[in-house]
Amino acid sequence: MKINFHIDPNLKDEHADFWLHNMTDHISNVISQLNLEQEILWCYQDKKIKPVNYKSILVLQTVGTQIEVKTTDNVYYCKSRISQLIEQLPSQFIESARGTIINYKEIDHLELLDNGKIDVIMTNNERVQISRRKIKNLKEKLGI
Repeated sequence: MKINFHIDPNLKDEHADFWLHNMTDHISNVISQLNLEQEILWCYQDKKIKPVNYKSILVLQTVGTQIEVKTTDNVYYCKSRISQLIEQLPSQFIESARGTIINYKEIDHLELLDNGKIDVIMTNNERVQISRRKIKNLKEKLGI
């Protein structure tokens, strides 16, 4: 198989054309992935696998060998690695500490601590500490 492409900055809508002898399962999967705009994370809760909308996620945190996914109403679990999740999540998510990711659009307020650290209080009243190395990232995202 040969793949050709070119970039046209004047193009208004992105599209892809495939010229094929036959449709294979592999090509069909690639096309499905290209058409998919992922807005959900598949998570475990009890003995069920449920889609969790990114917008409803407040905090993702490593707990043992799993990722705990917290929303306002529920706690789910995901079996991905935190480093894989940070790459797939939308830009509203930032690392707050090693093993912890927060949805900065779900921050209620910040508390400045005496030791120079910052605690983030999420809209569900959960307190998440920002590591010193991640404070700059947080301030940039919030524009402060």
